[in-house]
Amino acid sequence: METIKGTVALQRAELLSKEGGTFCLGFFPYSRKKEGAKSVRMRTCRDCTMRLPLPHDKFDIDGKHYFLFNTGEGEPRSCYRVLIRYIGFSDEDNKLYRVTWYE
Repeated sequence: METIKGTVALQRAELLSKEGGTFCLGFFPYSRKKEGAKSVRMRTCRDCTMRLPLPHDKFDIDGKHYFLFNTGEGEPRSCYRVLIRYIGFSDEDNKLYRVTWYE
């Protein structure tokens, strides 16, 4: 499986969303407010589009750590950027790339 740097993946997702395309996203959900999760399964969302960032005062931590998107059903979602593991783009028939954040 090919890899892609995290920053490049997010830039491509943003550009593709502006052009009317979608992307597929695989990430680990995490909530700082919920404790005691013994096993967390990777969540996959299809036909996603990026959404506008919220003001920084809406988050407990800096908003740059979040990735905000809408699912194919139009539901607003967010995840920590560094917990994104796979991404696929509609202009490449949703071929999955493994996202690397640190080298």
